[in-house]
Formats: sequence, structure tokens, C-alpha cells
Amino acid sequence: MIRLGGYNVHDADHLIRLDSANAPVGAYIDFVETLGGEASASVGRLDGLYRFDEHHAVGFSWYALKFSGHRSLSTQVDWGNQTYPIGTTVDSEIKFDVYKVNYQYSLFNREGVELGALVGLHVMGTSIGLNAAGINQARSESMTAPLPVWGLYASYDFTPRLSAYFNYQFFFVSYEGRVEGALQDFLLGLEYRVSEHFAVGTAFNRFGMKLEAKEDAFTLNYSSDWNGLMLYGSLYF
Repeated sequence: MIRLGGYNVHDADHLIRLDSANAPVGAYIDFVETLGGEASASVGRLDGLYRFDEHHAVGFSWYALKFSGHRSLSTQVDWGNQTYPIGTTVDSEIKFDVYKVNYQYSLFNREGVELGALVGLHVMGTSIGLNAAGINQARSESMTAPLPVWGLYASYDFTPRLSAYFNYQFFFVSYEGRVEGALQDFLLGLEYRVSEHFAVGTAFNRFGMKLEAKEDAFTLNYSSDWNGLMLYGSLYF
């Protein structure tokens, strides 16, 4: 199965903090409230599934998101070893490039009902940047983390044409005191089979993540959550 559609993210909330190793711990920056950042975005999203048999399958997903901000600051912002004073005009940006791949095992699969477990990787490339051209200050931080995920999935056929499904993935990681974080990704959908090989559907997605990454000179703290709505078409082979 190949599924291609539009993915609209809304109510996005981002909290960011970059601390320098030789400076006091800074305050979290609210991307929307402090930096005038966007809380919504619309992009394309690609998902797919290949079944080896009724029990074994491999799934994948890809999408990329970008949120931009522009504001004259009403409060001082400390970002790493840089200070952006009140009144400074700051352009900001947060970008995500998300790749997911997982192995699925069907624990129960018959009479239009399926329940299974999955394990895989959630690879998220994240970039966060602030730019104040008026005071000639700019800085960005980026990281790419292949995060292991576990989860559950299920589907139920109301009729031969109409079905519902969900997919829930999560992880908790702590690695040598340098990377700590957690993620939850929940997808709930409804699909109508127009023909043997084509279906249309809609799905609700809830995503949340917290991550702390330490380097020798800086520590990046980041948390984000959003709601998303998908409208798509699926091809079955």
C-alpha cells in the first residue's frame, strides 16, 4: 500500500532553550508567544506498507515541516552565549525532516480485525535558528537522531469498504547522560475503499516530543507537540 496526502498541523507548541556551558541556565523560549512563530503548517505526507504475509510487514512514513517566526522582542531573549535585547527584530525558524520505518507483527488477524505490535526507528532531523540582522547576530542548532520506537496498531472493517485503524508509537531514551528524551505519536484514521486498488481516507495525528542533547559547550532543550489532520488517497497492490 502507498498512501499520499495532505498533512495539516495546527495548535503546534514549541519550547526551546540553548544553554552555554559557562553561563547561567537560561529560560525557555516560547516560539509562538515570544518569537511570533507560526502554530500551523500544511505539507505533503507519504506513508506505505509492504506485507510479506498475514503476520509480517514493514511500514514507512516521511514528511517535512517548517515553522517561521518574525517579531520585535518585548522581552530579552538569551540563546546560548548570545543576548537579543528588547526591541530587537528577530527572524526565527524551526524545521523537521521526519523518516519512520518499522517492522510490524500481527498478533491477531482474521474476520476483518487485526491487532499487532511494532518496533522501528523514528529519524527526526531538527533545526532551530534565530537571526537578528539589525544587531548582526545569528545562530542555529541542528541535530538528527535515529530514535528507537515501540508501539501497537489495530484495524477494524465495519464493512468490506469502510474500515478504521490506529497506530501508536512511543520511546523513552537516556544515553550516557548526553541525550535524554521521550516521544509519543498517535494516529487514528477512517478509510473508504472506492475500488479494489484505491481508497480515500482521513486521519487525526497527535504528536509530542521532549529532547535534551548535551555537547561540550552547549545544551539544547526542546519540546514540541501538535495536532494534525490528514486527507489522503491510497493505492493497494
